[in-house]
Amino acid sequence: MTIKNLDREVKNEMEMKEQFLNAMNSGNEEEMAKAFTNFANAIQQNIIKEAKSIVNEDLTDRQVLANRGLQVLTKEETTYYNEVISGNGFGGTEKLVPATVIDRVFEDLVHKHELLQYIDFVNVTGITEWITKNGDVPTAFWGKLTSAISEILDEGFQKISTEQYKLSAFLPVAKAMLKLGPVFLDKYVRTVLAEAIAIGLEDAIVKGTGKDQPIGMIKNLAGAVVDGVYPDKTAKAITDLSPETLGTEVMAPLTRDGKRVVSEALLVVNPNDYWSKVFPATTVLTQNGTYVHGVLPIPAKVVQSVSVPQGKMVAGVASDYFLGMGARQTIEVSNEVRFIEDESVYLAKLYANGRPKDNASFLVFDISGVGTPQV
Repeated sequence: MTIKNLDREVKNEMEMKEQFLNAMNSGNEEEMAKAFTNFANAIQQNIIKEAKSIVNEDLTDRQVLANRGLQVLTKEETTYYNEVISGNGFGGTEKLVPATVIDRVFEDLVHKHELLQYIDFVNVTGITEWITKNGDVPTAFWGKLTSAISEILDEGFQKISTEQYKLSAFLPVAKAMLKLGPVFLDKYVRTVLAEAIAIGLEDAIVKGTGKDQPIGMIKNLAGAVVDGVYPDKTAKAITDLSPETLGTEVMAPLTRDGKRVVSEALLVVNPNDYWSKVFPATTVLTQNGTYVHGVLPIPAKVVQSVSVPQGKMVAGVASDYFLGMGARQTIEVSNEVRFIEDESVYLAKLYANGRPKDNASFLVFDISGVGTPQV
């Protein structure tokens, strides 16, 4: 199979994202590489077209750059990209990718992808372990510090490795891309890395198996792990989104028997279920004849995700999912992808780990009967 080159028409961006997600879920590394490289090529083509359309604009003007989604580069960033360009690609560049580039990737990612705005998403580049509080174990006491209390304090935290799992992003780079200069090359690198993270991570956050990837919200941490894979939680059926149902089945369990105050819940549903079930149930006609949507009887934020299986809803406190994301700040020649014509392909390795903070963090519901008339 040959990937389409820059002078050939590419498919719709959303369709390519879906192809990459399907390839990733298939477990076929070759198909995943092909699908994502095809998607990266589409991004590259769009940036080249954009650059040609604004060739006469002043790319030193901050407002012009901001309006185009471009960045005023630091001296270190400009030096790095100029070295890439003069070396005819990333392969001859030994410098690390400037940390500021990686930082902006994470900023773009959180800003543009709703689910990542709410979970405990941490840029841990350069950090190998992250410490989180362990469930309901108390971590402070009044009175004398005894050996028993000291032991409880020790059990109140857990270490999560942030270098355990790797997510790869492939960057095909054509000569035409290098000719555009540092500013557009920077936009390309940031866009591809952010999309690679978003596509891979959202799927892992929701339903990651725990085998060579994070553990998803829908997984049972107390279940039997088979070959490194955690089982799914059993979904509890609900048939409406009434105050009684959401209060009793969602909010009350999230307080953990009244041990904490829950100010807002996160509800994650498949887009099809959102429009066919959640939207009708949360849209009301006001007295002045206008519709108001998103009306819930509980304080909650509804987020759509294609990674949630249809007919299911995930509920929890968003900050109860921890995701630590880092990156090796080098981009190297890929030995894994050798099917691109007339282009060099590079590999950026991104490291991450994530999991619910404990097994009670997220609840899974069967909402297939919501909105269905009861017999």
